[in-house]
Amino acid sequence: MDYNKWTLDQYRESLDNCEHCGACAARGTITPHNFKQSPPHEWDSPENKCPSYEYFKFRSHTGYGRLMLTASHFRDGKPLTDDLVNIAYTCASCGVCNEICPTRGPMNVILALRQEIVEQGCELPAPLKDLYENMDEKHNLFGLEKRAKDIPELPKTGKDVYFTGCYTSYLLPKIEKANIAVMKAAGLDLAHLGSEEKCCGEVAKQSGNLELFKKMAKDNVEAMKQAGAKRVIVNCAHCYKTWKTDYPNAVGEELPFEVVHVTDLIGDLIKEGKIKFDRKINKEVTFHDPCFLREDHHENMVPREILNSIPGIKIKEMDRWGKWSYCCGAGGKISLNCYPDFAAAIGTERINEAKAAADNVVTACPVCFNQLRYSAEAENVDIEVNDISVLVAEAIGIEV
Repeated sequence: MDYNKWTLDQYRESLDNCEHCGACAARGTITPHNFKQSPPHEWDSPENKCPSYEYFKFRSHTGYGRLMLTASHFRDGKPLTDDLVNIAYTCASCGVCNEICPTRGPMNVILALRQEIVEQGCELPAPLKDLYENMDEKHNLFGLEKRAKDIPELPKTGKDVYFTGCYTSYLLPKIEKANIAVMKAAGLDLAHLGSEEKCCGEVAKQSGNLELFKKMAKDNVEAMKQAGAKRVIVNCAHCYKTWKTDYPNAVGEELPFEVVHVTDLIGDLIKEGKIKFDRKINKEVTFHDPCFLREDHHENMVPREILNSIPGIKIKEMDRWGKWSYCCGAGGKISLNCYPDFAAAIGTERINEAKAAADNVVTACPVCFNQLRYSAEAENVDIEVNDISVLVAEAIGIEV
């Protein structure tokens, strides 16, 4: 998709042809678009699937509800009111509606509506202005001057460049160290941009500020070119989707390097025998699928294959897993920053669902890790929250 033409007009057919079936939110477990009742997990969506609808309880907050409101604005020229702005931004960006209705793509329309809102100069949720300034001026989402801790010394140029991301760089250095230690143990010669690494800009894209996002995308892609990257290795699901899916559209060309998520890389290294486990980890765990990894269907099983290969690990699935996984509460970081009560409610539901499955929950995204850990602490849920790379490092025998 060409971002220069990324407007509501592109989705005229989606707006006109919604069948009002309600399957994207609350119709029930059987999606009407495939006329199948089995196999269970692939075609049977869970009863409660749309975080926004479950919290706000209005049809306006479903995928098809937002389609109808957008159609009304588009066809009739109705103004973008404050209510419509809030409805647009309280979507959790989980993408389950697109899983159920890929032909209409409600999530795509919602993102286009947000772009329209920004371009028309509507008043946005208050925190977005500060987030834009942080990303543009401080080059990180939090507006911080320094990273949490320096990463191990790595060259700034090379074929394999590790992109850390804001959450790992500024809040969760343990995950950063685990990723680097695992990849170096497998024989990879890693490079890292160091203090020159900038935010990927995902929040700008998710919120509709494409002018800022395209600027950040071009700067980051150019930095990787200058670093000589042939492969960019990303540990954050949000950064991964941004680099792999959104950057080619934003810069208007295919990227001159491969973009891989660290779980894909670790999975390959295990199969190649370059990662071997020396330590048994006796834990029964459940895996939380990050929304922005779940959108690539092949990503569902890779983290599970990694966990199954670690001696002593046993996986217990939550009721909602894989393509039907429920949001952690961060909501593309828009919900978390702009609607904290909404985010907290989603997080509470997810952490309780995890606890019902196992005493340990593992994820493959620092944003999800942070939100799940916060939800467990806030609700006093006795559950251990783990990052998959940290478990891999421990099983190798690396202390982080």
